[in-house]
Amino acid sequence: MAFSIRTRLTFWYVTLLTVSLLAFGAAFSYSLAKTFMDHTDSQISSVANMMVHTVIKPSGQLFLPRDFDIILERFFGIRTAGNYIQVLDPHGQIVAKSSNLETFSMPLVGATYHAAIGGATTFEIVRNVGRYPVRVVTKPIILKEKGLVAIVQVGSSLEGMDEIFHSLAYIFILAIIASVLISGFIGWALARKALKPVAEITKTARRIGAESLNERINITVPQDEIGMLASTINEMMERLEKSFKQIRQFTADASHELKTPLTILKGEMEIALRSKDNVEYMKEALNSSLEEIDRMNDIVRNLLDLAKMDVEKGAVPKEPVDLEKVLSDRYEQLKKVALDSGIHMAILRSKPLIVSGDAVRIGQLLSNLIDNAIKYTHRGGAVELSLDSDGGSAVFMVRDTGVGISKEDLPYIFDRFYRVDKARSREVGGAGLGLSICKEIAESHGGSLEVDSAHGQGSTFTARLPLAAQTA
Repeated sequence: MAFSIRTRLTFWYVTLLTVSLLAFGAAFSYSLAKTFMDHTDSQISSVANMMVHTVIKPSGQLFLPRDFDIILERFFGIRTAGNYIQVLDPHGQIVAKSSNLETFSMPLVGATYHAAIGGATTFEIVRNVGRYPVRVVTKPIILKEKGLVAIVQVGSSLEGMDEIFHSLAYIFILAIIASVLISGFIGWALARKALKPVAEITKTARRIGAESLNERINITVPQDEIGMLASTINEMMERLEKSFKQIRQFTADASHELKTPLTILKGEMEIALRSKDNVEYMKEALNSSLEEIDRMNDIVRNLLDLAKMDVEKGAVPKEPVDLEKVLSDRYEQLKKVALDSGIHMAILRSKPLIVSGDAVRIGQLLSNLIDNAIKYTHRGGAVELSLDSDGGSAVFMVRDTGVGISKEDLPYIFDRFYRVDKARSREVGGAGLGLSICKEIAESHGGSLEVDSAHGQGSTFTARLPLAAQTA
């Protein structure tokens, strides 16, 4: 059976409190018992020492009149009241005992007797003298000339200690039960109050769905553990909301971009069918259809590239890539395109640099940036390329004298399907995915892509990639 966190916290708290109280009670009882026993031992030892010096005559004979304990207390000031006194001969036979022993006697066990013969004083508890246990000290009387002449036993009833400990145990049991019940109730209430934010988090999380990702958890104490959990969940919801918006926007834009060429293609095919006798018009319609098919193919290819890069994030191959060679290859591939467009393209600086990554993707990054610069530069303009190093990064720059980008459009040019000039994009065949792909490639390689542009004054795109090794 699974218990709630509140129940488990209360159980652990009550268990810890119970164990602590029991441990305290045991330690307190032990300390009190030791103190009481030490006091009793001191008292009966004092009486036994006085007995040793009182009951022996200088000749070594015992001086033990009848009711000696009363006489000792009256005439010698030895306080014997409340103590059991017993005197034995060297053979362990009782010679005299105090009046309060009456028909009882304190036993002398073998181990204690042998200790007395050896001159040792022993303390023990005996249980067959009256109703309560008795603490007994057994002290031998030894003279130099005669050796062991007698054994004195003095005992004190532990009735007071027994009663105290019975009362103490009763009080402790009641106190522990009351403390456990009260603390359990308080612990339950405190756990409920402490975990109340968790219940609120659960309720909010259950309400959140694909259509309500804008909801957030209310945080009352942001610095505690629950507040940090709520903050983390809010951050996760923010990322999810952003991702869902991007997916919706991406789906809508992709649908629109694919729908437009399909619509044009369908219309041209229908017209071509109706004008089947006009061969020239049919050729023109087929050529236009091929252009739209190529456009759709580019869109689908770019979409697949973006989807693949989304899946492969964090798993880019780490292979040495010669950037100078990649730039040279891409320059040769696009040089004819620039010439056909009447644009002067040149490499101003090309430094031999090695980066770590995917050669195909990095080549795609350079191709897209160069091709983009050519497309948006008017005839007679120029495109300048440079490859240099800056600290631990390789820096590839593409500068053009094209149409440029307005200040309002700059923050969005790397968004998918975003086009600055839709009419111009339609003319050059762009779908607003090229720069998005470039930024994805740069960031997946641990680099960055930046732009500096002004409307009508051209643009400069700067791609930075970390160097695999320092090169001069």
